[in-house]
Amino acid sequence: MIQVNETLRTIGQEKMIASIKSPKQLEKFLQSDVTTTFLMMGTLSTLDRYVAHLKRENRTVFLHAERINGISLDRDGIDYLAKRVGADGIVTTKASVIQHAKRAGLMTVQRLFLVDSDAITSGIKMARDQQPDALELMPGLIPSVIEHVAENVSLPIVTGGMIRKPIHVHEALSHGAFAVSTGDERLWASQGMKEDIL
Repeated sequence: MIQVNETLRTIGQEKMIASIKSPKQLEKFLQSDVTTTFLMMGTLSTLDRYVAHLKRENRTVFLHAERINGISLDRDGIDYLAKRVGADGIVTTKASVIQHAKRAGLMTVQRLFLVDSDAITSGIKMARDQQPDALELMPGLIPSVIEHVAENVSLPIVTGGMIRKPIHVHEALSHGAFAVSTGDERLWASQGMKEDIL
């Protein structure tokens, strides 16, 4: 729990999480000041190398569970990600994966796609039931919905998806987001220039 709190505190100070979808982006991430990633690529045969490389550079690595080719998301698969691969946490849409990951000692981010009011209601209920360490709301361009979810759950909220401008980051943060995840490398650079965002 102490490690989770410390990691969340660091993410909350930085306000930015790099969503990495390609090896080229991985290298750009390592050149940035951002220290946390949602790794959204890899296979069973490459994942351990990617994570080891990032950990050597003192980066915090959350694996997007559904985007890893060749791994089952059952208890054994999640244990493998925790113990053999060495991930810090996972991002997932699946409630069962949250529970397996918590048992394996991984930090958990539950990704919610908020496409209509029913999705918002069921997402809030799922978050209350599963108690992940944080939520990621998709898409990120919905400040009033971010605010609504923040008022109804006591979890840190990350938001992402279609974030392309510093104003998008600012609006998400000012409406209750804890941090913003984006694959737009230009925004990673603004990590060192927080006045562009805040």
